[in-house]
Amino acid sequence: MDPMDVETARATFELENQVVAVPSNDGVFQWNAAEQRAIQSAKPWSKDPNYFKQAKVSALALLKMVMHARSGGSLEIMGLMTGKVDGNTMIVLDSFALPVEGTETRVNAAAEANEYMVEYITASNNVGE
Repeated sequence: MDPMDVETARATFELENQVVAVPSNDGVFQWNAAEQRAIQSAKPWSKDPNYFKQAKVSALALLKMVMHARSGGSLEIMGLMTGKVDGNTMIVLDSFALPVEGTETRVNAAAEANEYMVEYITASNNVGE
């Protein structure tokens, strides 16, 4: 593939999807446990189904989602996204694939997937993610 085609495709994608580079010291990457607990307790989205107006996805999460989707081929895949809420914006900071068995028509999330989710989220919380 011609390098110019790659650059043009990337530039077009970034323009169409309003991609904005965010410095790593930006507050979007900072985790405030008390703030997130307060938001989770208030649950403003339970009163308004259209509460969230924007979603921001980190490059890491997006890359992991795309790699997982491609690895599934023609089969359905399953995974989870983790992150935080900032006002009416959902911020996806990370994602992970679930070890599930997929067919052409469905994904079967057995007990192993549930255990994996709990272990992953517990480990993430332990490292302060």
